[in-house]
Amino acid sequence: MQPVSRPGAKRRRNLEITWVVGVVLFTLARFGAAWGALVDHDRWVVWVFGVIDLGTAVPYAVGTARLVTGLVDRRVQSAARWGVIASASFLAPYLWLGWAGRDGTFPTVVYLALAVCVVCFGANAVVAVRRKVRQARVAEVAVPRASSSSSPTVV
Repeated sequence: MQPVSRPGAKRRRNLEITWVVGVVLFTLARFGAAWGALVDHDRWVVWVFGVIDLGTAVPYAVGTARLVTGLVDRRVQSAARWGVIASASFLAPYLWLGWAGRDGTFPTVVYLALAVCVVCFGANAVVAVRRKVRQARVAEVAVPRASSSSSPTVV
């Protein structure tokens, strides 16, 4: 017998996997940009950045995806937990670069670029989460859930 699943669970899972792959690809591109921008500095700093960035890409992507689904489903506690994971994963690589240049080895432009990245990417993430939650809730209202008297969906 197949497990009973919520309507749309398979679609949500596919969207989550697609989102994770997209975030990892973006992270690889960002690593390339960091490599080029910090060409005159210690390579180990950039390599550690890359390891932290790639290591936090999946938790960030899963965290943001589940933050959205938690908010859509009105599971605030779950959404908050995933939001903390997503936020920590988002900030970790930038904090590393800030810490690595603490002794003044990075020019001011590096810190300005870090600040711009954090603000722009962070704002984009917040706007995207809000948009996705709104869209999902509108779709939920447009297509009411099946009544409790109907049989459960089997996937």
